[in-house]
Amino acid sequence: MTTATTDHIGARALDLSQLRDDLGVLRRISGHGRSAPASVARNLDMARRIALHWAPFGQARRTAADDLASEERRWDILLACADPERSVEKSFAAVMVYASSVRELVQALHDVALPGAAVPDVSRAITAAISKGDFPVGFELRVKQVAADLRTPVEMVRTAVSSLLDSGALESRGRRIFPAGSLDLHDDLTTHIADRLHAQIAAGVYARGSRLPNAKFLATTFCNDAAPVGQALWVLDADGVVHIGPCGTTVLQPAGSSPPTIPTAHQYEERSSRFSRDTIVATCRAAHVQWHHRRPAPAEVLHERWQDLRSMASQLLAAAPPPAPDAVQDLAALARATELVSAPLPDKPWLQQWHTACQAKSISDILPLVPKEPR
Repeated sequence: MTTATTDHIGARALDLSQLRDDLGVLRRISGHGRSAPASVARNLDMARRIALHWAPFGQARRTAADDLASEERRWDILLACADPERSVEKSFAAVMVYASSVRELVQALHDVALPGAAVPDVSRAITAAISKGDFPVGFELRVKQVAADLRTPVEMVRTAVSSLLDSGALESRGRRIFPAGSLDLHDDLTTHIADRLHAQIAAGVYARGSRLPNAKFLATTFCNDAAPVGQALWVLDADGVVHIGPCGTTVLQPAGSSPPTIPTAHQYEERSSRFSRDTIVATCRAAHVQWHHRRPAPAEVLHERWQDLRSMASQLLAAAPPPAPDAVQDLAALARATELVSAPLPDKPWLQQWHTACQAKSISDILPLVPKEPR
């Protein structure tokens, strides 16, 4: 086909009505259960005629791919699989596979014929959303959700994502897609956990010479898997903060520090605004669910939740009766909540959600220690 012919076809608007009709025919062929030779031959002939009609339009789309390697690859594959000159065995299974390939080509043309953006525009929209913070670093970018947000066909978003992966604007781990910089942030979580645990030791949550809970228990307090917590313990071991031995992990005196003084609940004055028990439970649950599903939240929502959780912790700490001296777990829970009240909020949204989830966990741990108010 000459360039002039291809350009002429590319300039013509795709007939949505005919595209839908042909998609209906191909769906029937793909799902046809009869395997009589005459039926197989007739279905193959219909699929070839549809492919012959739409292949030039597919070639025009491939030519107009704006040098996007991923877009060119996609159309090359679609055109090769739906080639009307392709040799196809006249069996039910082979014809069904070929008809499905033609259907994918026609579906792709149908998607680009819909009113909306082209792949380069979708790529720019995703990049702009990342810059604005709509897709924050650290959070997974879900193709179907992006397609729904942009009101764009899923396949077009997939192509744009593939192009952005090639350019380095996005990165992947397995099948999961993230904005660039996310994987380093995930890998640095060990350092952040080590910093939080060091702060707790310095605040007296775990006294010098005491044995730390195991990594599995600590993982629940840090709302994460045991693996990064175990790695964080080795970081603290190398820094001389703890010692990992055959019988567990022992707290050492942090270098250059004086014996820590544990803040007590009476240091916090009760705030004028009080939260009901139901509100505290609901706020903690929302923070847990947000982090568990790794769903981004607007910055103002995160900051408001952080402030509310701090106020809730202060309210509960002021109301909690002193536990018995031998109630080690209750003492540690109160000390963890006390330390987190004054802990700063991290600067990155992904870490902010993790931090608020840890706050919510500490509040959930001390809530049973506070007597219920009479209704």
